Amino acid sequence: MERLTGKELRRISGFLLELYRLRNHGEFTNHLLAALPTVTEGEFTSYNEINNHSLSIFKTDVPGFLQDPEHFGGVLAQEAERHPVLQYWKKTHAGSTIAISDLVPDREFRETALYRNFYQPLQIPRLIGFVLQSGSHHSISIARHKNGRAFGERTRTILNAIRPHVLQGFQNALAVTQVQDQLSSLNQAMEAGHQALLSVTPDGRIQFSTPHAQRLLSHYDLQTKQEANRLPSLIQAWLRKQLTQLVPSDDVGTAPIPLTIHGKPGALEIRLIPKDRQYLLLLQEHRSAALRTFTHLGLSAREAEILGWIVQGKTNPDIGVILGISRRTVQKHLERIYIKLGVENRHAAITMIHAQDQPRP
Repeated sequence: MERLTGKELRRISGFLLELYRLRNHGEFTNHLLAALPTVTEGEFTSYNEINNHSLSIFKTDVPGFLQDPEHFGGVLAQEAERHPVLQYWKKTHAGSTIAISDLVPDREFRETALYRNFYQPLQIPRLIGFVLQSGSHHSISIARHKNGRAFGERTRTILNAIRPHVLQGFQNALAVTQVQDQLSSLNQAMEAGHQALLSVTPDGRIQFSTPHAQRLLSHYDLQTKQEANRLPSLIQAWLRKQLTQLVPSDDVGTAPIPLTIHGKPGALEIRLIPKDRQYLLLLQEHRSAALRTFTHLGLSAREAEILGWIVQGKTNPDIGVILGISRRTVQKHLERIYIKLGVENRHAAITMIHAQDQPRP
């Protein structure tokens, strides 16, 4: 492994600080595409998202590709089963950085249809990158491309160092997008009560919290003293550790990870997301299916399952992916759920379930 210089480490540290800024999914991928060239060699960058084994998003700054994306996108899809790197990742699920030249000799690669129809016309025959797995159905691949000489080991070292941080930043962005989607679908003032958000200072003082965040803290025995208005000691200790990893340094630290707290209702996951000079804590509850079947409400097994995911904040497309059904089928189930619950919409269904969660006096 190549030893990085102090200047390179400081540059990577700055890259990581920006990576964790508050962004939704689309903003994160665009930022990553623009920021990778600041820490790695290469001429162009590509970003792929694969959902349920099919390419769902492809972004790049390769000029030739941008001039005719339909043609080159079709070539890449057609040759995917013969792409040495993609096939290596598919067979091994290895996460470390890899280059085409690690798998196939240059002379042999130049004889392939993939090289002749894709890499040669675009003048980017060199590729080095990595794949990240986010859940059982979602993976992303990120690569740097160039012409001429092969990538050096220094680039491999840098990509391996930033890889876990890119995964955490991506998962943070998905969580932010989920909240934004929920808020945009309903009146924000009404919906805010169902979002578990805290705005805190570095020393653990709570500046703002939504009612749902307070309910979740209570459910997991993490009540805050109202007069102190501070985070529970367990979360404060975790926050301090996370903040030390967001300070510029001459080294590449470990990726900040969410805090997971297990309790009787299930598991509470807390994510730290910097926003300007504030720090947001996003709380997400994951309840076991056994505890949240909702069959006692007169729902079928499938309807109860869908309602469980709705309460956890999943969108129709999310639920479709999880259950392997179309978003239209999800909507049809929801319409029957509304009738059986005696409510008119998603917001009313969530409100009803949260009301049942309230402790009785």
